[in-house]
Parts: sequence; structure tokens; C-alpha cells
Amino acid sequence: MSASSPSPICVVLALGPTANHKVTGLTLAERGRRVAVRAGIPSDRVHVVRSAADLARARAAAPAPAAAPAPDSQPAPALVVLDASDHVIAAQLIDPLRPAEPGTRLAYRDGAYVSALRADGADATAVWDALAANLDDRTATIAATLAATAEKVPVNERARHPARTRDELRAADRWQFELVNKKLDSFLCVYFYRPLARPLTRLLLPTPITPNMITFVSAALSIVGCIIAAYPDWRSHVIGMGVLLAGGIIDCNDGEVARLRLEGSTLGGWLDAIGDDLARLALILAVGLHIAPRYPDLPIPINAIIAIVIGATLLTLGLIYWYCIFVIKSSNNQDYTNVLGVGPGQKAATRSIGRVISDWGMQIVRRDFIDLAAFALALANLPEVIAVGLALGAIVGLIVVIPTHIKIVRSRAAARAGAGA
Repeated sequence: MSASSPSPICVVLALGPTANHKVTGLTLAERGRRVAVRAGIPSDRVHVVRSAADLARARAAAPAPAAAPAPDSQPAPALVVLDASDHVIAAQLIDPLRPAEPGTRLAYRDGAYVSALRADGADATAVWDALAANLDDRTATIAATLAATAEKVPVNERARHPARTRDELRAADRWQFELVNKKLDSFLCVYFYRPLARPLTRLLLPTPITPNMITFVSAALSIVGCIIAAYPDWRSHVIGMGVLLAGGIIDCNDGEVARLRLEGSTLGGWLDAIGDDLARLALILAVGLHIAPRYPDLPIPINAIIAIVIGATLLTLGLIYWYCIFVIKSSNNQDYTNVLGVGPGQKAATRSIGRVISDWGMQIVRRDFIDLAAFALALANLPEVIAVGLALGAIVGLIVVIPTHIKIVRSRAAARAGAGA
């Protein structure tokens, strides 16, 4: 928000019993409130209005504009109105209104006002008055009040969804679940892991269990699985890899719950990334310890090989984390594919053989593939194959990441030198 003007006051209209309808774990009213907060409006300036009395209290919290304000006085806060009475609303409804920027704007879809606005000054006063005069007929009243002067801002099909009847609620649920897949998801994640994780996501949504709690459970299962898998016998190895795979499936649930309940956070992103990387390191250790008794006479002891592979993996991860923290300020280490230009979520104008191989290579180094492959090879009693794969992956990771890191460092140094010239 601008330093020279206060944050807007946001009114989330939640009128009638339909505002209590739940879709993917949240009532329509609560989802509207969270959408406003995630758009940057402080939570203490977001008011859920269920009645005329609630509207009066919300208005009392918004200072009225002075008739002749002093030149250095702070302007009265703008007003944002979101109607969540009978619709699931999303960020795509409020973001085009640009709450932090001056001006009066109405959200439109297919030529009709869709019950979301941002108003300044006298326009805000007119909206307060119109709501107070006729809260039940708010859509027609506001549209008539501001239509002549407000900017009409188009919103897309992801802005809101009706949620009045049972059929609409079922459709809204399906509409919400379209959000669970991420642009950076691998092929296996979309078609194997997420379908298996979906029933548990549905069970978790109405509970108080947070995404971070799910992340801890996923990480704990993964590490426990690797501890079991480290035993030398085949049965323990298979069971442990099965538990690791279960941890990978649950790893989908934290992000799905976070996106569907609007509970995503930077901390959650880092916990998820660190949990995945701890699972990778634990897997290297588990596979190495499991096969060590089979090869007691190797020229290089298995324990030394494990240490080398873990060291190479840690160096690769450290450089990736450096890029995410200091260059792109992201808590998602999968964003490293952006600097490589290959892998899930990356588009190319042409599809050469080299490009296809690179894209599939980026799929193979993901946890999704590694966990499933480790379980399948455990069943086949071929743990040496996953061990070799993990070792080669560590080497290839260094070969790819170290030159990329040097290139990034040089580019940043050149940019700083140019800025100082």
C-alpha cells in the first residue's frame, strides 16, 4: 500500500444463509475474508458484513473524508467491496481492482457487474450510502451509483463461481480442485501422486490440521521409511521404501490444502522444500547402508561412496538454495528450472531431441520419480540400480549447477559494475 495513503477498508458481504456454505473447507464468507487479506489489505481493516448492524460498525471504522482537508492531511481510506454471499470468490476478482492504487473501479464479466469494486473519496461515500439504503439489492444499487464514472475492469472465469444450490456447490468444488496442480508439477505428480493424494486432501480440508503439520508428517514418514529401508534384508527394504513412497504422496497434501484453504506461506514453502531434500539425503544413506553388506570387498568402501554422494548432493542443493534465496527471493526450489530453461513448466518454441532429453532428465531427478523408482527396484531386489542412479544424479547435478552458478555470479557482478559506472 502507498505510504501516503491508508490501506483500504474492505467490506466482505456475507448476507443470508448461503454465505455459510462450505467449499473445500471454507465458508464463502471466510474465503472472501482470506482473499482480501492475501491481496494485501490488513486483516484488521477487513470486515465481514452479515447485517445492517455489521455494515454500520464497518463504516464507523472508516474515517469520513473531511469537507476541506488540509494539504498535508492523510486522505480517507478507500473502500473495497467483495460480495461473497452466494459465490466462491478468488484472487482473480480482487487483483484486477488494484486495491492499493487510487481510482474507482468496478469488476465486470461478460458485460455485467460482478459485485466487486474499489472506490475512492466521494465515490466511497456514495457506496457506503447505497449499501446502507438498500443492502439486499446491493448489486443493482452499486452498479447504478458508479456505472457512469467508474472504470470497468474485466475479470476472468477464475474470479468467482456460484455456490447457492447443491449442484452449484458440487461444481464449485470441482472448480476449486482445478487449482491443485502447479505449473512446475512433473508428469508423475499430475497423473500418479495427486490422484492418490486427493482423497486425503478432501478429508483434511474441513479439519484444523494445517499445511505445515502435513509437511512435518510427510518428512517424518520419509525419514522413518529410509531408516527401515537401511536394514540389509529384502523385506525391511521394501517396507521402508513403501513408507517413503507414502511420505511422497502425503507431500502433495500440504500444498493442496494450502492452495484450497488460502493458507500458503513462505515458511510453508521452505519447510516443504527442506523436507523433500532431507528425504533425498536419507534415501542416499538408506540405499547405501542396505547394499553395503553385499559388497564388503569394494576398493572404495560403501561408506566412503555414501559420503561423497551426500557431499555432492549437499553442494548442489546449497547452490540451488543460494539462487532461490538471494537471486529470485523464492521459497520454492523448483523455480530453479527457470534459470535452466528446461523441465516442468518451461515452454520452448521448438522441440529438439536435446530439448526433449533435457526435459525428461528434469522429470527424472525429481522426488516424484526417484521415490517410485526406489520402491519398484526394492520390490525387484535391485537396490544397486537406484544406488547407481543416485550417484550419477549427484554427479550430473554438479556438472549442471556449478557452471550455471558461475554464470549467475558473473552476470550479477557485471550488473553491479554497470550500475556503479
